[in-house]
Amino acid sequence: MTLLQPKQQSYSLLFQVSALTTSRTVINTGFRMIYPLLPVFARSVNVEITTLATLLTLTQLLGLTAPFIGTISERQGRKFTILLGLLTYTIGMLVVFIAPNFMGLALALLIASFGKMAFDPALQAYVGDRTPYNKRGMYLGIVELAWSGAFLIGVPAMTWLIATYNWQAPFAALSILAGFGLLAAWYLLESDKPTVVQRASFGTIFRLAVDSRIAIAGLVLGFSISAANQLVNVVFGSWIEVSFGVQLAALAAAAFVIGASELGGEGVVTFFADKFGKRRLVILGIGGNIIACLILPFTSFSLTAALVGLFFFYLTFELSLVATIPLATELSPNARAMYMTLLVSAFTFGRAVFTPLAPLLFNYGLLANVLVAIGLNLVALVAVWKFIHGK
Repeated sequence: MTLLQPKQQSYSLLFQVSALTTSRTVINTGFRMIYPLLPVFARSVNVEITTLATLLTLTQLLGLTAPFIGTISERQGRKFTILLGLLTYTIGMLVVFIAPNFMGLALALLIASFGKMAFDPALQAYVGDRTPYNKRGMYLGIVELAWSGAFLIGVPAMTWLIATYNWQAPFAALSILAGFGLLAAWYLLESDKPTVVQRASFGTIFRLAVDSRIAIAGLVLGFSISAANQLVNVVFGSWIEVSFGVQLAALAAAAFVIGASELGGEGVVTFFADKFGKRRLVILGIGGNIIACLILPFTSFSLTAALVGLFFFYLTFELSLVATIPLATELSPNARAMYMTLLVSAFTFGRAVFTPLAPLLFNYGLLANVLVAIGLNLVALVAVWKFIHGK
């Protein structure tokens, strides 16, 4: 066996998950950097912020195709789909480097979105296939560290590249890093292509995934918490600029604070979800996020207070989101891969619907955004409290 040949069953699951989490951090960075740097990218490609918000909506709407991509994972295996996702993302990020304009940025985000949609559910299913439910919170909690890693490490690094070079530099760097991730995944992951191709139709698998009230409740939960977060996520960079007149460095600091809060939420799920209960953590996170929404608009008197408010907001959201993922892996166990892609669709559809609404609501102040977010959180709370039990 040469160095370039993939090894089978030579590495622990923890090592594989760590490598995949690193790659997912790279993927997430490409999307997470857009939000705090939204004014910067808008100026760089000579468009209004609302135009970029519309573009982000389109990338989110692509999440509705995730279930169709999910059939690849069922038929070709999780490893194949993970590699496909990384390859697509790598190609997408290169487009901006080749075409430094709005069209290039749009194509890059759209192509990379397909890569992310293939990668994320396949990764979650890969871990779910190899871990018992009573340990799944820990392993999937590690995977979700990629969200905070993107804000703690990725976004500040990409901000530095913009300040040092130009706005295209982050896309070239992310393409290179994703390429290394592709090679690592090909080498480290176990081949899991089914020996017999699944003959069930898409419709049959879809119906199997959503054949219960508990499964539907999980999708409502995912949609609502994601939509509530997006109402603040889209406008917090503009809110900071309007309230404090801060520049690039302060936006990077805000991204770091948010990353730290998400790391806290992910850490709680990783270490306590399996013992405390995944459902309980989801409820705790949603309740805390409602409180954070009530507080956040009244922190604009001080940048420090605003950063503390954002910390609490993202901490509670991440707690509910990350706890939802291992919880969801058992809401439709007979069609797990399909259900996880449907959950991704619910997350992305929630963001897609409320991304264009966020700037419109922000015209009336941040309070308008958080009031709608509270309403969505209440819907999520009802879904998990009334319909999801014993998990």
